[in-house]
Amino acid sequence: MAEINETEVASIIKGLKNSKAKDVYGIDANFIKAHKDILVCPITRMINMSIRHSIVPTAWKVATITPIFKSGNKNNVNNYRPISILPIISKILEKWVAKQLTTHLDKGHTPLHPMQFGFRAKYSTESAINLFLEKVKHDLDYCPVVGAVFLDLKRAFDTVDHQILLSRLTKFNFSEQAVSWMKSYLSTRTHCVTVSGIKSTFLNCEVGVPQGSILGPILFSLYINDLPNICPHFHTQLYADDAVIFTNAKSNSEVSEKLTSAMCCIDEWLSKSCLLLNSKKTVCMFFSKRPTARTSSNVFIKGEELQIVDKFKYLGVILDSTLSFKNHVKHMCKIVNFNLRNFRQIRTSLPENAAKMFLHCMIFSHIEYCITNWSLTSLTTLKPIESLYKKALKIFDKKPYSFHHCLILEKYNILNFENFRTFKMACSVYKILHGLSPPSLNEFIKFISSTSGRVTRAATRGDCVVPYRRTAFSQQVLSVKGTTVWNSIPADIRDCTTFIVFKTKLKGWLKGNQTCNH
Repeated sequence: MAEINETEVASIIKGLKNSKAKDVYGIDANFIKAHKDILVCPITRMINMSIRHSIVPTAWKVATITPIFKSGNKNNVNNYRPISILPIISKILEKWVAKQLTTHLDKGHTPLHPMQFGFRAKYSTESAINLFLEKVKHDLDYCPVVGAVFLDLKRAFDTVDHQILLSRLTKFNFSEQAVSWMKSYLSTRTHCVTVSGIKSTFLNCEVGVPQGSILGPILFSLYINDLPNICPHFHTQLYADDAVIFTNAKSNSEVSEKLTSAMCCIDEWLSKSCLLLNSKKTVCMFFSKRPTARTSSNVFIKGEELQIVDKFKYLGVILDSTLSFKNHVKHMCKIVNFNLRNFRQIRTSLPENAAKMFLHCMIFSHIEYCITNWSLTSLTTLKPIESLYKKALKIFDKKPYSFHHCLILEKYNILNFENFRTFKMACSVYKILHGLSPPSLNEFIKFISSTSGRVTRAATRGDCVVPYRRTAFSQQVLSVKGTTVWNSIPADIRDCTTFIVFKTKLKGWLKGNQTCNH
C-alpha cells in the first residue's frame, strides 16, 4: 500500500461529514476539521507509520456503541439499533486504504463479481433493480414463470470469520503487506456500550467486520464475492448482504425443484463461510404476466418450506408478482401525501428558497428514487403519483388546487411529470452507454453502430438498438422505453462528452418543448 501525503490528508479531513458524535476519546469530526491545519502533519505521520509497519494502533480500534430505539417494547433489546462510533482519526486512515483497495479491484485481474452492486462506484440500487427487471421480463417472454428467492442473512456483517476473510483476500492479488495490515486491522478490536453517558466494560470483538467503518462494507463484499458462482446456471444478484437468486421454468413445480436444489448449494456455502440464513425471513416469489393463486412455494431448505409472498420490498422498491408496481406507487403516495400535508401547513412561513428545498428533499426525492424502475408501468398506475406531483407544485407556489399547474412549471422553469421521467430515463441510458453504470447493463442497451457493420443514418446519428420483446409486458423495461427516448433526443445533445453538460442541455431541450397537458 502506498503512503499518504499531507495534501491528501487535508482533502480527506475536508470531506468528512460534519458530526458532533464523539468517539471514545471525546473527539468528533467537527473538532478535527476546525483544527485541520495543526493536525494534518501528525495524522499524516501516524498513518504512514501504520502503512509502513502493517500495524493499526490499538487505540484506533476501540468503538462505542449507542443503542437507538426503533419501535415496539422499549424493554426488548431487539427493538434497538446499535450505532457504532469509531475513533475519527481511524476513519481518515480507512478512507485512504479504501481508495487504494477500490483502485486495485478496478484494475486488478480478480475484480469484484459483476453482480455485486453494493458500495461500488457507478453501481446503485437503481441499476441493480433495472438489471433484475430486464432479466425477469426477458425470461417471461419465453417461459410462463420466473421463481426468485430473496435471501436474508442473520447479522451478516457481525458473523464474518477473520481467518476465512484473510484467506479470501489472497485471491484478489493483494500484496503480503496489505494482507498483513488487514490482519492487524481486524485483530484486537474492542467495544463498549454507552447509555446516557455511562460506558459499559470493554469486550473483545473476535468476529465480524467493524460496524460504522469505511472498510467494513468493502471487506464484506470481498467475503461473499464467490456466492454467485455457487449456482452458475441461476441468476444471482448481490447488494452487500441483500441477495436474490432466480430462474425460469415452464411450470411452478419445475421452478420449485430448481430453486430447492440451488438453496441446498447456497446453504452449504453459507455454512462453510460462517454465515447463517434466516429461513423465516428468506422468502420466495413467483413472477408471471398474470396473477396466479398459490398457497405453498414447495421450495425447501433443510426440510423447511420457504414462505411465498405476493410482494416484497427489494432495495427500497416494492415488487409484486406481476411487476405492476401498484403496491409501490400506493406506498409512495402515502409518504408523499403525508409530507404534502405538512408542507401545506408550513408553506406560508417559509421563504421561497426554504420551500424549494423542502419540495426537492421531501417530495421530489421520494418520487425520483428508482423512477426508471417503477415508472415503467401503465399510465393508470402512475396517475395518482402524477396528481401529487402537480399538487406539490401548487402548494409550493401558494396556489389553490384548482389553479393550472402548467403556469407554475413555466414560472419556475420546472419539468412536468412526464418530462421528469423522460429526463431520468435518458440520463440512465447515457450512463450505460458511456461506462458510468455497471457493465452488465451493456448487454441490454447498446449503440446500433456497435452491433451492425452496416453504415446507416441511425448508426451515424448515434441511435441505440431497441430490443425486440414479444409482449407489451416485457417492453416495460429501460432497454425498450429508455432507448426509444434516447433515439428521440437531438444528436448534438447525445454527443455531449460530459454527463453534466448532457444533463444541462437535455433539461433545456425538454423545457423548451414542454407543452401544456391538462
